[in-house]
Amino acid sequence: MIQEFDFQAYILRSRSQTGVPIPRIQNYAYIEDIERSRQMAERELLQRALNLGIHAWKLTQGRRIQTQSHDIPRSDRIAPLWADVCFQFQHTPMPLKLAPSQHPPIEAYGGDEGSFFTLSPQAYRMPAAPLRFAFGQAIGALDNGHVPWLTLLRTADDVSRGFLSWTSQIPELLLHWRRSAQITQDRAGLLAARDMSAAILIIMKSELDWDDSEILREIRRYHEKRDVDWGEKFVENRVRALELFAESRIYRRSSGRPIAEIDESVRKIYSIF
Repeated sequence: MIQEFDFQAYILRSRSQTGVPIPRIQNYAYIEDIERSRQMAERELLQRALNLGIHAWKLTQGRRIQTQSHDIPRSDRIAPLWADVCFQFQHTPMPLKLAPSQHPPIEAYGGDEGSFFTLSPQAYRMPAAPLRFAFGQAIGALDNGHVPWLTLLRTADDVSRGFLSWTSQIPELLLHWRRSAQITQDRAGLLAARDMSAAILIIMKSELDWDDSEILREIRRYHEKRDVDWGEKFVENRVRALELFAESRIYRRSSGRPIAEIDESVRKIYSIF
């Protein structure tokens, strides 16, 4: 069972101050993600940008995505898998859509009025373990308050981030938060899949334009403890961060390293931030 992260000062922040719902910060959340989320909640201009971005998304990309994607019915073969991961994170099964033109395995969209998830055709054809990891990532984004910010960033990408140019600090803070939030989402994915090979497959497919055979070759090298071509340094960093999380008490469910100690080790990997 996934427990809520006890972060009282953050939880007590009222919705009227931020204009967005208070997320259920989870006990597996990366501390940098929590700290940067708090910083963003304290930036009035950033909150205005968030509200503007979500409104723009609803009128443009949101409508297009809803029109071009279709619901995956409960009778579909992957529906029980999605329902199982939702249940693991204490959710009833949520709507899941198939988006024909989507490249990332899974995306979460929405704001304070609700969220929905879209799956790529390539991810739809994946085996159960990688799907579980991707599903866990998406629910991790939902449960830790990431979805509105991710929606904002995608909207900003499409309009050259023009409405974010009010202050030079906003893009930098958001981009740094995005990498920290990704660590939290990867942890949720690993909790859902409990399979490092599945995690590596999804991470590499999300970050690199490689075919499956190339990725599977490197996964074999990883398990054989040989040198791996990670393609990009941040791909290796994400895997190393997950290896550390796998040593935690949260993941092992019994003996293991405290999450604060894990977070400090992860900070060292991402010391460029």
